[in-house]
Amino acid sequence: MDPKMPKLPAYVFRRQNGSYRYKRNVPKKLRPLIGKDTLYRQLGESYSEAMTALPKVHLEIEQLFAAEETMPTNERALAFIRAALGEEVADMVVAGQIVEYSQEDYALNELAKTIKGKLPQEVVRQVYNGKLQSPPMTLDTALSDYAAYKAGEGVRDKDAALRIKKLRKDLKSSLGEHKLEKGSLAEITRADANAFRDHLLERMKPNSVLRNVAVVKAAVNYVITEHSLTIPNVFNGLKIKGAGASVEDRHPLTDEHIAIATPCYQDDPLAWALFITLIDTGARLSEIVGLEVQDVDLQERAVTIKPNNIRGLKTKGSHRTLPLSHRAAETLQEHRKGKEDGELFSPSTLALVAMMLPLLCS
Repeated sequence: MDPKMPKLPAYVFRRQNGSYRYKRNVPKKLRPLIGKDTLYRQLGESYSEAMTALPKVHLEIEQLFAAEETMPTNERALAFIRAALGEEVADMVVAGQIVEYSQEDYALNELAKTIKGKLPQEVVRQVYNGKLQSPPMTLDTALSDYAAYKAGEGVRDKDAALRIKKLRKDLKSSLGEHKLEKGSLAEITRADANAFRDHLLERMKPNSVLRNVAVVKAAVNYVITEHSLTIPNVFNGLKIKGAGASVEDRHPLTDEHIAIATPCYQDDPLAWALFITLIDTGARLSEIVGLEVQDVDLQERAVTIKPNNIRGLKTKGSHRTLPLSHRAAETLQEHRKGKEDGELFSPSTLALVAMMLPLLCS
């Protein structure tokens, strides 16, 4: 090797002809699934080309290993059938049209014998019978499906993902990895739901527990409806002592609150405009402080509440258009000038409004 050549990263070697290749040993447990002991990928003719191609190639191999390790048994069985016997037989298996003692049935039996002992028993069984069996609906899958559904409603992906990540951690701690990720949703009992509730109560207030349980309950309800499952939702109606309204809850602003708060905002024209908009529309605080310029239509005297890069929305029904009062439209008029669509009215003042408003409850 050229003494001036930089030390090559892991999995990269230089061939005698000067080109570069990626070499990766397949983990032993995946070798029967992938069909090879070692994978090779061409990286390029020069060191520069190889270093440019390396991140993408490495990621593809990592994703291949991850996909092979987690592929459902029915998908793996179908992949082997398609590769060995062709599309026509694979389509017949999917359609459930394999006739016992037929030529296709014998071919599937023989294929199963060649992979017996090399692949999981469940894969071999499905190939032998020519009947695919979908993996059970798990609580983990229910959470993933529900997160994807909520993201489609306007909840930002990172918000939904973070919430589900925290719930998974608590569910794993209280129910165990098997019940969360492997076991059927039908196997989860009321006792498991109570264990999850009690685990949350160890560090959360009752109302916070209620909100977390509500997300899991909604996720289970979602997959029960979407997949026509005939199982009970064991998270429905959980008793959470202490949950409900309390003196610490946030309530709608009263005339008395507004009178007390008014002097706090009158000295700042923009803060005053937003405060007037807040109390006259009845919108949520985050909806008003997250308004962008194009959300306010002064000609129609209306404000549109919709998700943007600053904040999402609480529910699907939160996407709406609200009328503006004359005084709200007038106070907002001056602060819209000189701003382009996509801009906030004023981030610094909005932060001040968000910080001051909780003082209304004192």
